[in-house]
Amino acid sequence: MFFKKKKNNEYDSYEDDIYENEETIDSYGESDYNSNNYDETEIDEVIEVDETNENGNNFLDEYQEYDDKDKENSSYLSNSRDEIIVEDNLTDANDEYSDEYDDFSMDDEDDAYYEKERLNSNVFARIINIIFIILLISMTMIAVDVISVARYNNGPFFAIPLHTYKDGGTKEYYGIGYKVIKYNQVQGRRDKEIGFWNLKYNADPVTIQSIDLAIEFQKDEEKTYRKYYKKFVRIISTLENVDTRNNKITISYVDEGKKYSLDIDCSMASKNSNISKLEKGKEITIIGTVTKYDFKTKSKAGKLYISDCFAEQ
Repeated sequence: MFFKKKKNNEYDSYEDDIYENEETIDSYGESDYNSNNYDETEIDEVIEVDETNENGNNFLDEYQEYDDKDKENSSYLSNSRDEIIVEDNLTDANDEYSDEYDDFSMDDEDDAYYEKERLNSNVFARIINIIFIILLISMTMIAVDVISVARYNNGPFFAIPLHTYKDGGTKEYYGIGYKVIKYNQVQGRRDKEIGFWNLKYNADPVTIQSIDLAIEFQKDEEKTYRKYYKKFVRIISTLENVDTRNNKITISYVDEGKKYSLDIDCSMASKNSNISKLEKGKEITIIGTVTKYDFKTKSKAGKLYISDCFAEQ
């Protein structure tokens, strides 16, 4: 009886162990099923394997190994997912950087283009300003010399002398687009003439009788004055008056009705002209340059002014 009872106790003890193992298996299976979604077939297989084990140790070891593999798989999947996420993030970052770089490059190109255009416009504006200043200075220089020479018989101030004649010292001056001839003959032309670079040296006077000159002025005073203004002339007339104090002589043409009367005032070129030796009422020839004319009135005849004169009698 004692031996049998012992068997019953061993059997009961073994059965209790099985029940405990089943509970353990159920608890592991349930938790593992809930966490990892294992199939019931896999759990049954694990239970059957564990039932062959007396203490359930084999089952625990296999389960632990299985659980470790699952964790490794889960870790691998997690790492793979993380790597994929990281790669996606890197790809997105690269795309964003590429877009930003493209935008930045386009902005740089636009800025460089506009900067280049601004510099070009500034250079063009500076060139235009420089050209305008040069033209303004040139026009001022030309105007000063033209007015000085043509109206006041002075200068030139901005022209360069490039040629001198052996006639007493006549010089040719060249300026920007113009030329001045400053006559200085020993006994001849002493005035100044301005024109373009093709202006020719001319020391031959226009020869005319005083009566012919008086008739021309009677017909059209203004037109005749413009015709002879600044011309180098030789006039043959009669000596009317000698003014040694002012170094002048007066020649004239006087008709009976004083319709064609004309007085010609001659300022001598040299102070040592010895005009005191000239005889009034006799024919005289003078050479000089026409500079001015006073229009005639009812009480006074017209008067022509000639400068830088030389006289012969």
